[in-house]
Amino acid sequence: MRLECDDEQKYLMVTSSVLVLSVDADLEQTLLHYDYEREKSHGYPEAHVQINATSPDWELSCTRSDGNVRALRKLHLPVGGRRFRPTLEDFIEFLILEKLTLGREGWERSIKITRDEFHHRQLKAAIRRNPALARQCLIDEGLLDDR
Repeated sequence: MRLECDDEQKYLMVTSSVLVLSVDADLEQTLLHYDYEREKSHGYPEAHVQINATSPDWELSCTRSDGNVRALRKLHLPVGGRRFRPTLEDFIEFLILEKLTLGREGWERSIKITRDEFHHRQLKAAIRRNPALARQCLIDEGLLDDR
């Protein structure tokens, strides 16, 4: 995970992060990875998952409009964008629920607490970047007087 200060030099923001599921510790046999890259080049989604797998159906489906074939592992499948991308907690929960690893006692509570903290930080950042929209939402919901 790489962090930098935001434009106002007030908050830390994630500029890139990677969550990897690999068969080996050296990451030579990666199964999938969730990536977040702020300002991702070539128009690819900032938050995306890449899956290292293949099948005849994927090979057929990955034939591009120019006739070239792009392997599934090279596709950037979008997963929610800058503010609402998958979290480390989502990834850990996936591994435990799919029985790919064992969770420690109390893992559900720990994940809920830290995931909620992340979501709250993201919501606050979204509000800071869109105060007029936030204000209008509160007015529309009758939670703020329109004065």
